[in-house]
Amino acid sequence: MRKVFTALCISLVYMAIAQTHQEAKQLLTDASDKIASYNNLYLEFTYNFENNRVDPPITQSEKGSIAVKGESYHLNFMGAEQIRNGNKLYTILKEDEEVQVTEYDEAEEDQGLTPSSILRLYQKGYSYKLGGTEKVDGKTIQYVILKPNASEDIDKIMIGVEKDTKKLYSLRQWGNNGTLTTFLITNFEPNKKLPASHFSFDRADYPGYYIAE
Repeated sequence: MRKVFTALCISLVYMAIAQTHQEAKQLLTDASDKIASYNNLYLEFTYNFENNRVDPPITQSEKGSIAVKGESYHLNFMGAEQIRNGNKLYTILKEDEEVQVTEYDEAEEDQGLTPSSILRLYQKGYSYKLGGTEKVDGKTIQYVILKPNASEDIDKIMIGVEKDTKKLYSLRQWGNNGTLTTFLITNFEPNKKLPASHFSFDRADYPGYYIAE
């Protein structure tokens, strides 16, 4: 009888794990599909970085914005401007009056800031499960916890999604070296009216700049 009870308990545990796995996958899939349904998406965010294992502890806070249209994006962050158009990546350093032109590396996308790439993390190289929920300004935020199958740098990632609207709310990443990086979305604007040139680079807009190709 005890063996039967133990087996039943183990089965229930595995069923619960499978269910939370499927719910987490569905939530991220729905949120990813939601973003894909927009013509474009404009986000403003805050970035916070902490490392309390060093002396003195490091804390850093920045604000940024990103507009995404398909596989193209236009990012403003930490004093730099970056435009991806096709397989070209333009990094504009206004302080140095320089533009660095490089080939876009798909392998680096997992480290990128685009909402679509964040929501595709679960598709490759990560296990995932539902985390807790939190009420923020009357909205229910559902968290999903992702663990890399193999990474020397990342311990875990937690993605927050608005449960009702499936909007991306936040990303928090814990590093194996004690770092904590947080992106919190402060403004979410789908289908924003943007000029057609917003996702392209025009040399004429940067007279006097050194273009490094």
